[in-house]
Amino acid sequence: MKKRIKIFLSILLSFSIISVALCLGVTFIGKDYKETQDTAYKILQITDIHILNDEKKDAKAYKTITEMVNTTNPDLIMITGDVTSEKENMTAFKSFGEFMETFKTPWGFVFGNHEGLDIKYENGEIVDGITIADKEQLSNYLESLTYCIYQQGDKDVDGMGNYYYYVKDDNGKVINALIMMDSHSYDDANEGYDHFHNNQVEWYEKTIKQIAKDVNGDENKVVPTLAFFHVPMQEYKTAYDQGNIITGFRLEEEGCPAVDDEMFEKMVELGSTKGCFAGHDHMNNYSAEYQGIRLSYAPSCDHNIYVVPFRGGQLINIKNDGTFTTQQIIRHRGQSTVTISKEK
Repeated sequence: MKKRIKIFLSILLSFSIISVALCLGVTFIGKDYKETQDTAYKILQITDIHILNDEKKDAKAYKTITEMVNTTNPDLIMITGDVTSEKENMTAFKSFGEFMETFKTPWGFVFGNHEGLDIKYENGEIVDGITIADKEQLSNYLESLTYCIYQQGDKDVDGMGNYYYYVKDDNGKVINALIMMDSHSYDDANEGYDHFHNNQVEWYEKTIKQIAKDVNGDENKVVPTLAFFHVPMQEYKTAYDQGNIITGFRLEEEGCPAVDDEMFEKMVELGSTKGCFAGHDHMNNYSAEYQGIRLSYAPSCDHNIYVVPFRGGQLINIKNDGTFTTQQIIRHRGQSTVTISKEK
């Protein structure tokens, strides 16, 4: 009897997700997915996986990720934080890292607010005989992997994992650059989430100009860039409140930093970054336009900690001219394939 109820609920949930998705303009294409001819490079963004170090439970997330990778065949996979919130964080990282390496596809990473530092635990603290790994230890592990492009970055800049990566077409021409930044964890003084620090804003400006000089021979001839981080900037909320929605929806209040930093203003000033990609807020999956920059969430890939309406990721399609489109990817346990939206 219980099995029948479980099957019925699974079918009901499947129909529910289909109904909601259709209202949102999502097209069910699964294994029939084909990239558009003008796409030069594909990035699969995955966020908030929350590995539990439980083989059976973690297999659910791994199955969803595998289905997304096999269906879209990305050129790069970008993980935007919160791989785990477990105190055995190194164990979780090794499980996830070994899994990601099986795809033999380049993959990047930025820290979320949970890795190595949580409300309950401090880096290096010994809990139940387990030493919580700090960001440097986790970084050293990531840098030891064959396909992971993660870099610790300049140690004189706050945070860890501030780095960049060139996107090239089939002829080796740089058509875009990816900027990865550590959005930190908590701001105890202001009772909220932390923000980008001033020396990170300075690093961002220096990096954008260096990329322009390396690629175009002139620091003022900026290259189109996309930025990846975990905690959404305050401008996400502003963009949504002003009704500048491109796609998706908001089902929870944005978990933005307690302090408004100058990162977004610097992005607008330099005119290079055209898209920002975050995670953190598991119930949100919208993209919104604000002052010429698309601010986008990927659907959470959390199967373990939070109850979320959709689980999946986001496909970013970079074109030959450096512009891009996005597609939401969803997989429900009642589906054998993924659900992919139209490009927007």
